[in-house]
Amino acid sequence: MRKVAAIALLLAVAACGTPARWEKPGATDQTTAADAVECRRAASQESFLYNPYGWPPPLWPYRRGYWLNWYQMQESQRFYAENRLTAFCMRNKGYELVPIPKTQG
Repeated sequence: MRKVAAIALLLAVAACGTPARWEKPGATDQTTAADAVECRRAASQESFLYNPYGWPPPLWPYRRGYWLNWYQMQESQRFYAENRLTAFCMRNKGYELVPIPKTQG
């Protein structure tokens, strides 16, 4: 139960980061959205090549929670790889990640 509470707290703090969006001079919202979708798809395919599903190493096959921990580790690696590859793709297309200014109201 403590692990769940710690993870929930970590996610809540991470969600408080500065919001940002991809911008490129002369690009419309539709172009930016289409490029972002294209980059996400390519990044998803590429990250799966480097982090494929498979059988975990047979070190402690009967240890409680071993399979779940292994699966979560694989998913985390794939998630971070997808985000890095998406950012790389968008930067190669000429976009820059710009913080969204907070509106006063």
